[in-house]
Amino acid sequence: MLNRNLSDEEIVLLLRTDGNSRYFTLIAERHEKSILKKCFSYTKDEDAAEDLCQEILIKLFLKIKDFKGDSKFSTWLFSVVHNTCIDYLRKNKKNVQKVISDKMKDEVAELIDGVDEIPEELSEKILFELLDAMTPEEKLLLLMKYKEKHHVKDIQAALHLSESAVKMRLKRARDKINVLYETYKKPSP
Repeated sequence: MLNRNLSDEEIVLLLRTDGNSRYFTLIAERHEKSILKKCFSYTKDEDAAEDLCQEILIKLFLKIKDFKGDSKFSTWLFSVVHNTCIDYLRKNKKNVQKVISDKMKDEVAELIDGVDEIPEELSEKILFELLDAMTPEEKLLLLMKYKEKHHVKDIQAALHLSESAVKMRLKRARDKINVLYETYKKPSP
């Protein structure tokens, strides 16, 4: 009988040493709903989300031994989900920037210094323009840190960057949003 109280990291360790696929079933059961939900948040299409979820579970089964434990399993899994969904959107000619902007728009106020809430006069259109000015890497970092609430050390391990590189890139992305926000805030002459 499998111990269902094991952490994800402990299950992966057992998979690596024991190779028993029943342990993979625990991981799949534990994360399938959240993977499906994340896929749907990218695609807005139930069938596509289900297909992507299955694709991710297959990738997970094939790549789980690559997980080194340098970050939390959930962070590593998020990067697999994110990359798979972005690849799907690109292949299907979807607007990747718009999808990521949609996911980030609620967190924009959190990124702007001295702002608790975006004023109503700053329309959704301007929020999208702010986010569209960001590079995909900047958006991914902001998404992982502020939307998904991953720790810097976990982001570092998942993206294979140094801790200082993650912190510097997050700071630059925040600074960029703040500069852009200031230009929108100023009234037009």
